[in-house]
Amino acid sequence: MRRALVVGGHLVDRPGRVPPRFPQHRVEAVTAAMGAALDAWEVGPGTTVICGGARGADLIGAGLALERGAAVRLRLALPPAEFARRSVDLPGTGWHARFEEVRARAEVEVLPAGAAVGDEVFVLVNAWMAEEAYALDERPRAVVVWDGRTGDGPGGTADLVALLGRDDAGARIRIIHPDPTAP
Repeated sequence: MRRALVVGGHLVDRPGRVPPRFPQHRVEAVTAAMGAALDAWEVGPGTTVICGGARGADLIGAGLALERGAAVRLRLALPPAEFARRSVDLPGTGWHARFEEVRARAEVEVLPAGAAVGDEVFVLVNAWMAEEAYALDERPRAVVVWDGRTGDGPGGTADLVALLGRDDAGARIRIIHPDPTAP
C-alpha cells in the first residue's frame, strides 16, 4: 500500500481581494511551511500526492512533491485550458508556467464533462481526491492552506477538510494559515 497525501487549500488571492486570505507576498512563507510538513512526513518515492491543480496551495504542494520524487495525481475540475483561466492564471505571476510544469510531470485526469453544473465541479473534485486518497491509504495525510473559515462557494477548502476528517492535533492534517497581515 502506498502512502497518500492530499494537498489543497486557498488560491493565491487576486489583487484587491477583500478580505485577503492568501496574498502573493505570502507564497514564500507558505512554501517553506509546506516543505517542512512534507519533510517531516518523509514525502518522496512511495508517496502519492493528490491535488486539484489550482494556483497557490495545490501547485506549491505538487511542485514540492515532485522535487522529492513523489508521484503526483492532478485531478482537474475542468478541461486544462478552461481550468487554467478560472483557477490558475493570475496576470504578472508565474502560476500558469507552474501549472504546465506540474501537468507535464503528473498523472492528469479531468472530471467528465457534464458531471456537475457550475461550481459543483469543485465539490465533486474534492470528493474524488478524498476517495482516491482513502483507496491508496487507510490513513491518508493532508497539507492544507486554510484560514479555518467557510469558503466563497461550494467545493472550497472547508469542504475538503471535512471530507478528509478534521484533525486538530495535526497528526494527519497539517493546516497552514497564510496570515495575510504578515509582511
